[in-house]
Amino acid sequence: MLKIFLSTTILVISLNASTLSKNIINIIGYKEYRINKGLINHLFKNKKSFYKNDSLNYISVIEVLKNNGLLKLSFNKPKNLKIIFKITDNPIKSLKVISDSLKALGYYHYFTKQLVYNEETKLTWTISLKTEAAIDPLILSKELFKHNCLLVDIKKEGNTKWMYTINTSGSTLFKAKKMQNGEKVNFRKPLKPYFLQVDKYSKSINILSKSRNQWFPYVVFYDANLNILEIVKEDSLHKNISLSIPEETKYIKIHDIYTLSNLKRGLSVIIKE
Repeated sequence: MLKIFLSTTILVISLNASTLSKNIINIIGYKEYRINKGLINHLFKNKKSFYKNDSLNYISVIEVLKNNGLLKLSFNKPKNLKIIFKITDNPIKSLKVISDSLKALGYYHYFTKQLVYNEETKLTWTISLKTEAAIDPLILSKELFKHNCLLVDIKKEGNTKWMYTINTSGSTLFKAKKMQNGEKVNFRKPLKPYFLQVDKYSKSINILSKSRNQWFPYVVFYDANLNILEIVKEDSLHKNISLSIPEETKYIKIHDIYTLSNLKRGLSVIIKE
């Protein structure tokens, strides 16, 4: 029995070591791995510390690589960078989460080269941009983690192509304001539409426009996957509006039909059961 246990333990350690090496090669490339193999073996000698719940903790792995100068991202001149995102769940919400993450890192000007969705492979989103350096996978990983997204795999192909496989099954919208039932929240002048997150017991929303606003309500209710449940548009001036919250609502967007400038004084929101 002891022999079986020891054999199993050795096999697991061996598999983890093999998997870790393979994933490091995928991140930095085989040439860089071969040149720095001794250093890499030293840095990652405690292989178990780079796993969490039997899955590779990509953030800790990339952090070690970056801190030790093993992650080469800069180009000698601007180049066209291609990034492929393979997404496991919730295509609509996942696209928003990833695009929000890219914007948070300052990447606004990119082109969608391909967007493919089917039930077997889920969603594959390919973008390209001209840049002097590849997107830092450590910073991107941390930004995605804020949205409860987990990296399943990262693969670098050459210097200008990266592929990210991301588990978005538990993803959330990081910047959505979580509202408690019975709570009144005052919002300032918006730079973009207000986005709220409510719980399953929320039944109604009361929105009060501040004085000297010229608000023409545009309110959208979404489910957890950002599928639209209901849209309310009012082409008349409102000081306040009370609406029933549809079942399955998770997120609510508050906007103006014409321009956010109509909400320059902000507004107040109350959610009720």
